[in-house]
Formats: sequence, C-alpha cells, structure tokens
Amino acid sequence: MCDWEEFLFICNHSIFRLKSYCHFARNDPYHQCFGVKVLRNSWQQGVLCEKCAAECRAAAVQDGGSPQQRGILSNSRK
Repeated sequence: MCDWEEFLFICNHSIFRLKSYCHFARNDPYHQCFGVKVLRNSWQQGVLCEKCAAECRAAAVQDGGSPQQRGILSNSRK
C-alpha cells in the first residue's frame, strides 16, 4: 500500500503525488504496486493549478488582461 498526497487547487483541479513506496514496490525492480493506494494527506493550495494559471496568463496577454484575470493572477502568486 503506497502512500499518496493530494493537492487541491482553487480551480477544482487536483494532483496526486507519491509520498512513499510500500514494501512490495520498493523491492520490485519497476516499483510497481498492486496494492491499495492510501491517501495520507489532502492539502488546500489556495492558488490555481499550473495549467489554469498558464491559460489565464495567456488570455491576459492576448486581450490586455481583464480586471478579473489580473485579480486571479495576483491572488495565485501569494
């Protein structure tokens, strides 16, 4: 049972990252785990995910940036 962490973004996207391998995956040459994936932590990020932030920046560059987009971008940098 490998341990995972979830990162939750304000755009409602989330990503999972491996926290630690289980005994079987550590000993497997390809680190394959055939057991249950255990979610150890969920972290609220308070920012946009990388993909949404890039899309927002691209849209702001194309149209000069609306006040709403500038607000989202400035909040995502904090």
